[in-house]
Amino acid sequence: MSKRDEIKKIWLEYFQDPRPYVDMYFDQVYRDDEALLLCDQSDAPVSSLMLQRYLMSFHGSEPSVSYIAGAATRRARRGQGFMSRLMQMALEESASRGDMLCTLIPASEALYFFYRRYGFSTVFFTKEQRFTAFHSFPVSGEYHLFPEETSDEVWCAFDRFQHQRKCYVLHSRRDFYNILSDLKSDGGNFVVMARDDEDRGSQIVSMAWGVVSDGLLLVKDVMGEDSDSRAAALRQLRCLYTDTPVLLLGHPDDSMGGRLMPRGMGRLVNVEKALSAIAAADPGFSCSIRVNDKLLPDYNSHTFIIKKGLCVTDDSYCGKLDFDVTVEVLTDIIFSSSAIGSIIRFPSVRPMISLMLD
Repeated sequence: MSKRDEIKKIWLEYFQDPRPYVDMYFDQVYRDDEALLLCDQSDAPVSSLMLQRYLMSFHGSEPSVSYIAGAATRRARRGQGFMSRLMQMALEESASRGDMLCTLIPASEALYFFYRRYGFSTVFFTKEQRFTAFHSFPVSGEYHLFPEETSDEVWCAFDRFQHQRKCYVLHSRRDFYNILSDLKSDGGNFVVMARDDEDRGSQIVSMAWGVVSDGLLLVKDVMGEDSDSRAAALRQLRCLYTDTPVLLLGHPDDSMGGRLMPRGMGRLVNVEKALSAIAAADPGFSCSIRVNDKLLPDYNSHTFIIKKGLCVTDDSYCGKLDFDVTVEVLTDIIFSSSAIGSIIRFPSVRPMISLMLD
């Protein structure tokens, strides 16, 4: 049996996903070079996960990051340490291939504690905003529905919107179409809104993804030029689900209110790469940081000096340290809100992750 088939067999046993979704995932999303499979002493497959690779907008650069999806162990072999071994393998693989960060979205609240054992911190948040079934999402501009969901214009608009976010796990064109396939398989809707321009004609200004879940219209993301155009996309979804309350998973820095809720976790696997991007973005920033990483010491347990737009590793440094921290704490510092960063005098930025398939 092939590696792909072995992993699919584990998925079907472990997860409760409908068979059409699993078939779609392994036909369209799965890649052999992003799959990790662990076997026991008898060479029988017992645990697997996907270590998918993305780019991330980060301080003006786009380093590669990994995303762990579909972590699962055969039912009869759980509790024997296989997933712990596989997680260590995943972190080492992510670091060795040059990723800056390893990310994931825990399937349940209990798993947040499990992943903390491997240095993950809760750094991805969402602003949960709830609206009643009577909320109409009023707008001041004039908008109309753009009909061609899979056209070049829609992809280009999506790519433009995602690059407008300061710190965001980016999606390729292939990812974008997989997201749409996943949404359709769940019975959801994707809407694209346009506005007429006298000089340029019809221009795409916003888009949103929505699916009904547990009696709520769950809006997984909304992107757009401004708050009014984003409201237009929400209003269009409202027209499709007229009697359903809305739960919007909004941008964590959205000033419109709502509850800041955990969305996902991150773990630095290449500290120097992260600090180098920060240094290059702000040549006036200087800092000395000593980091301790028990799981990836060769990569991250060093002293890093940031000065004049560069980050260098100097384990012989004996001067004053600005930070002497574990890799978990450094992850929290780098990906805190800008308000917290101003207090500790570090250029922190809050990241966002959305629309991921797992």
